Amino acid sequence: MKKTLLYIIAIPLALIASSILPNYFLKILDYFIPFDVIIDFFDKYLMNVFSGYIAVAFTVLIAPAKKILLGSITLLLNIIAIIYVYTQGAEFNYLFAIGGVLALIIMIISKPFEI
Repeated sequence: MKKTLLYIIAIPLALIASSILPNYFLKILDYFIPFDVIIDFFDKYLMNVFSGYIAVAFTVLIAPAKKILLGSITLLLNIIAIIYVYTQGAEFNYLFAIGGVLALIIMIISKPFEI
């Protein structure tokens, strides 16, 4: 029962974290780095990769026993969301997908701790 509940909340919790954490990191960087060019670079490119990485990595870290299955599901949900937003008129956010793929590869190769 305990692990089933963990698997149920892993993906939504990771998606929430991937939308909240990069904003806080960007505010911290904005406070410590005075150059707008560097902040714009972080905001436009690196935070998108970081958001995709967080979404998949948190899912794998929360439920490491099913890391391939849940990481793949999260990556698939991210790609579906990217395509949906693209059809609504926004830019295609390939950096978010690249971050998710990198996280899935790194988390499958590494052995995160098991709960």
